[in-house]
Amino acid sequence: VGAAPWVAPAALAPGVLANLVPLPTNAAQLEFRSLGDGLQVADVSAGRGDAVVARDSRVTLELVGRLVGKQGWTFEDTRDDDDPYRLQLGRGEVVEGLERGLLGMKVGAVRRVVVPSPLAYVDRSKEPVPRRPAFRQRLYGTVLNDMRRTQEQIGLGAGNDVAGVVAFDVKVLAIRPPR
Repeated sequence: VGAAPWVAPAALAPGVLANLVPLPTNAAQLEFRSLGDGLQVADVSAGRGDAVVARDSRVTLELVGRLVGKQGWTFEDTRDDDDPYRLQLGRGEVVEGLERGLLGMKVGAVRRVVVPSPLAYVDRSKEPVPRRPAFRQRLYGTVLNDMRRTQEQIGLGAGNDVAGVVAFDVKVLAIRPPR
């Protein structure tokens, strides 16, 4: 049984999304485009070279993850420990919205990916998993909280919620073919 497509509540209009996470540009000037199902991306820089992220690529990237409905609270920032993520796409191991949002990026490209709840953390098994236990607990306690989901569906309508929406700012450092 399919859920209704996610629709961004007025509180998540693109102008609001543009100001969530500091980027190396004027965030208010970001132009978002829809990839369907409520997934939105804004390119900050295009990157270089011929290699592009494909559905089965291995990608090394810097990442800042934020909870949109929690005033942009950061739940992961690879710059804190200078340890980028290495993700294998195409195996169902990565948050679906992030995986779709990475497609087509080149090395050096920077993009903001805003992921609606149905394409975000639907369980605890999807990468990127926050490395700090306290951040992991707060992320999952927010996005996987059934009481919160129920209350937001009552207030915003079925299939819509705010607290489960996540924003990722990503910079692709390397792209490799699958193993």
